[in-house]
Amino acid sequence: MIYSTHMLRHLRAQIGENIHRARAEKRLLLRKVAASSGIPEGLIDRYELGKNEIRLDELLRIACVLDIRIGALIDAHFRPPP
Repeated sequence: MIYSTHMLRHLRAQIGENIHRARAEKRLLLRKVAASSGIPEGLIDRYELGKNEIRLDELLRIACVLDIRIGALIDAHFRPPP
């Protein structure tokens, strides 16, 4: 399967939205996730906004901090539990 630029942009936005949603659900400030993951706060913010592509190792570190499966951050249908 060949992925178009549009599909990849949509996936990047979806991952960012999932990170933001999971972080909000856990009531974690951006600076706490940044400090715990070792990823700069500004970069995580850009990931959440879908402006930057996230590397797999960074996605894994964020998933660990959020205590969530990495697949849930990639899933287009992810909704955090109530």
